[in-house]
Amino acid sequence: MTSATPAPRPPLLLFAAVLAAAGGLLWASLEIRGLRASSDALTASVTASQQKLDQVLAEVTRIRLEQSADQKGPQGLLAKLQAYAPMLVSARTTAPDYAAAEKEMLAILRAFESLGADAWPFVRGRIAELSADKHFDELKWLLEAAMRLDAKAGAELLQQILQGTYLPNPRLRWHAANLLLRFDRPLAQRLLRQILETESSRGPNLERAAAYNLPIPDPAAVSQTGFFNFVIHYIRSEDPQIEDTLLMVLTRNEHDLLTVQECVEELGRRKSTRAVAAIERAFQNPPARVDNPLFLIKCLDALDAIASKDAVPFFETAQREATDPRVAKRLGELLLKYR
Repeated sequence: MTSATPAPRPPLLLFAAVLAAAGGLLWASLEIRGLRASSDALTASVTASQQKLDQVLAEVTRIRLEQSADQKGPQGLLAKLQAYAPMLVSARTTAPDYAAAEKEMLAILRAFESLGADAWPFVRGRIAELSADKHFDELKWLLEAAMRLDAKAGAELLQQILQGTYLPNPRLRWHAANLLLRFDRPLAQRLLRQILETESSRGPNLERAAAYNLPIPDPAAVSQTGFFNFVIHYIRSEDPQIEDTLLMVLTRNEHDLLTVQECVEELGRRKSTRAVAAIERAFQNPPARVDNPLFLIKCLDALDAIASKDAVPFFETAQREATDPRVAKRLGELLLKYR
């Protein structure tokens, strides 16, 4: 006995099913769009409310600080800032006192924000009165206040400091880099890249600076022992051109050992295959011919991270020529890893 063949589904029913499915998808799409619009509106409302609350908090904070100061307005806040700045660096400040001073300093900065552009002349004037060498601790907070008062003018001021043409001091240049990384990262990326392209621990290269049409840093802004800090800040900037820039630094003879070491480590972390030859040369001919075992081991670790087993021939040659036991030991460990 043969079973009956099921009748084909009528085209009308199939069309109705397709139409129903399309309608369901359209309805779901509209619902999602509506929810997204509601979510965006709610987010905007919360943001606006938060901004108003911040403004109220800043104003209340300013009033509180003025009540406890001999002077009112910007002058009173400047006096408060000047009083608390040393407490945040003194070794004699206890942990509870440090926490209290830090909290008060943040309140001072918030109060400056409530004053807005009206406080700019006072902050800028106080900055002009100070010396980078003698008043670094106060200047670092004044510069942050400046950025909060006027982002554009504050960034221009930080640019002059980072370029070493205003308040020349290596430590203040690095602090300016820190602030720009927080408030204007693209500007920090560009300025730090230019510094690495035109300067070294020996000072600025006048020809390169002229080629970029850059101002010449004051001699007091040059750091003969801490130039590597510019590399550290530049790495933190996450500049899109970072690999090219570090490779350029690595291949220039004027750079000191610590500067080259920072470049080697970062290029190793990034597994830059283009850096292999330059790192090998740095290992064979360290900056200033300084036979520093730590630097040599950093080079080996970077080569291992980039080339892995392809670096074995180089490791074997280096092991035969190694004179420092620590370097020889590290080479033995790397070779054992691949054997």
